[in-house]
Amino acid sequence: MTLILLVSFSALSISSVRAEVQGQPWYQVGALGDDASRSNLGVAVQIQTHSYDSYPGAFDYFWVGSNLADGSFVQFGYSIEPGAYCLKGASIAGKYTCFGSSEQILDFDARWQWQYWPDREGHDFYYQIGPAGSAGANGTWHEYKIVSGSNNSWIFEFDHMLLSTLNVHAQVSSDPVYITAEKSAISSSLIGNLGPVEFANLSYLAPNGWRPVDSLVSFVNCGQSIACSENPYGIESLRQNLMIAGSGVGRPASDSLLWTSGYDILAVRVPQNVKFYISFLSEQHTYQGTTLVSIPKGMYAYVTISTPSVQTVGPLGEMGARDRFEAWTGDANSGNSTIRVLMNANRQISSVWATQLLEPALILAAIGGVLVVALVAGFRRRESSQHKEEAMVLGPS
Repeated sequence: MTLILLVSFSALSISSVRAEVQGQPWYQVGALGDDASRSNLGVAVQIQTHSYDSYPGAFDYFWVGSNLADGSFVQFGYSIEPGAYCLKGASIAGKYTCFGSSEQILDFDARWQWQYWPDREGHDFYYQIGPAGSAGANGTWHEYKIVSGSNNSWIFEFDHMLLSTLNVHAQVSSDPVYITAEKSAISSSLIGNLGPVEFANLSYLAPNGWRPVDSLVSFVNCGQSIACSENPYGIESLRQNLMIAGSGVGRPASDSLLWTSGYDILAVRVPQNVKFYISFLSEQHTYQGTTLVSIPKGMYAYVTISTPSVQTVGPLGEMGARDRFEAWTGDANSGNSTIRVLMNANRQISSVWATQLLEPALILAAIGGVLVVALVAGFRRRESSQHKEEAMVLGPS
């Protein structure tokens, strides 16, 4: 009975990036950290324990997690999941193994729990559940930390105390760190109250040490058998790097900025007759000519030239010459028309263009000789003076 209950619905109650057990509903709300938290070596958050009555067959889970570069997934937090469970086990290739003792978990018993999924799109997983009351008394705050160990393993720490070590190959993350409030159940009739629970001080381990996220972005997920529009839970920012998630909380659209510590300036330098657009989060705006734009700290900004070929300004343009986009240079470099810039400081990028002399200009050059050479030289000097930040490549004169 214990093993059937565990496999039948705890395998379901992992994030939406992993496989859903057919017919069992689940909902999530949460917050992604900024893009600067990608490729982290560990994650941490403080969670306030909220203990309340639940029902056997329902699973409430509040956690911090990371999608890893090799396609695996790791998470750590606390859960309320009444029923009989093995406290440490694994399900591999459809075979479940219990590595520890089994207990009857009470309706209101909040316990820490970690889970590791070798393939976040698969069904295999490892997990461990703490002893009774291990998430602390109702209303108390506790830190949950996942960090790669010196022996290439994952270490789970609770209030700076080592709880458990998982000897698998530790990987850097592929996505931003994130926090989640999750509800799943063996039937939709058990989808009821979820928390609410507060999360604070989401942080990640960078090569130069631990650092807090600078921005938080909302997400809403749900099981494939139900509509996300029916998700009854929400997430809001209370103040700096402090979120509340669960029942009775407003639900923003996914990819909405919940909080940021500030904004950095992106300076985009292009000729004044060039149009481009900047995208970040769910926003996209069109600009023309050199522009300064404020972007939430730590987020990616995507800059795209929308007119990669424009008429050359001046006499050459009147003869049919066109300027063609060549590259982006500056704090980020790319030969593509779209460039991604990480806004963890004020950034500047400049466009590089090459002037193409079309057939009418070439004919005039053969006829006019010295006159056209003078026009080309004059154009080059004017562009260099007007756009000191751009390297304007004009081609052969």
